[in-house]
Amino acid sequence: MADTKGTITEDVASNIALGQKIYDVAGERVGTVDDLDRPTGWMKAEINPFSDRELYIPFKSVTSVDPRELYLSLSRDELLRQYANPPARTTHVETTLGETVATTRQPSGYIGALMVVEEVNVDKIRKRVTVGDLVLTSDQIDLGTIKRYDGATGWMMIGKGLQARNDLMVPITVVSHVDRDVAEVYLAASRADLRGMQHLEPVDVVFVDTKPVAAA
Repeated sequence: MADTKGTITEDVASNIALGQKIYDVAGERVGTVDDLDRPTGWMKAEINPFSDRELYIPFKSVTSVDPRELYLSLSRDELLRQYANPPARTTHVETTLGETVATTRQPSGYIGALMVVEEVNVDKIRKRVTVGDLVLTSDQIDLGTIKRYDGATGWMMIGKGLQARNDLMVPITVVSHVDRDVAEVYLAASRADLRGMQHLEPVDVVFVDTKPVAAA
């Protein structure tokens, strides 16, 4: 990954670790490293153990690090304003040689350029999705279960309980993978990404009340 790391040295990136205290540019503590993804160059910070608020911080903002703590080039206000959500992802769908492939990209936490984080065969995913599957976003938020599914267009209606007003319409093009052993669908998109997609209008969706046959 040396070609993607830009202004941050490989030594600094390799020394970021779970549990380190995080301080902003003014020396104010902003949280603790709760998770990290070295290939993409991002870490998740727990702001307060009694709060659900989190920060998603790019490695490029790190100015120094030691075994117990790390320092950033940004203020607490800048972090809260710019990095309260996971890095935004976009998905492009293309059909080549008869196969439909969905490629998901997000900014690199090293230099900010877009990088590929997921690439899936949509036609294979289409056969594995089943009504009743639990759906989880890329940031591990439980969206509920698939209430209805149109295998032809690939749109899923996802929600919790009987109330329809909070149901989400999600295309299978943002599915990362399906675990049939536990009946779970994992998305390549975060909850914030899905909010930005809700303006999309599904076309020619026809829901049926029978479950598609899951692939073996």
